[in-house]
Amino acid sequence: MPSSEKIAIAAHLHVLLRRKTGRVTDTEWMASNAEYAAEITRFAREKAVEDGHADLAAWADKLEEIMGTPDPRQRVPLVKMVTDAVKHAAPAVHAAPVPDRQSSQSVNTEEEVYPESGFIESTFGVIFGEHDPNKPRKPVDPNAPRYVKGLR
Repeated sequence: MPSSEKIAIAAHLHVLLRRKTGRVTDTEWMASNAEYAAEITRFAREKAVEDGHADLAAWADKLEEIMGTPDPRQRVPLVKMVTDAVKHAAPAVHAAPVPDRQSSQSVNTEEEVYPESGFIESTFGVIFGEHDPNKPRKPVDPNAPRYVKGLR
């Protein structure tokens, strides 16, 4: 039985004991501890016989029955199962990247054209014909500050 059903039965028995006998119980402890639940069921049956409360005996029987059934195995979330499986899996062997079949002269990257800059240069002007790619760039002063007032 799920623990929620055990707590529900223990709570119902708690309310009955409180109303009919004045006894206060701990429902969570009753649902989790078999010895405490057995003592509460013994007390409830004793009071049911003494005072004639049949409902106390019926709920004591329910509690005793549910405490006799073993707890189901806890379900493990799928994410945790996959994470554990990945952690325990053998390390994957990565294949070496396939070299590009083009010649090195046909590849013309931004870094090869402008190696000083650490930033990607805007190509917005190229679209409208404002920028001449053959025009040499102004040399960059290595001592010039890279950021305005030290901010990025």
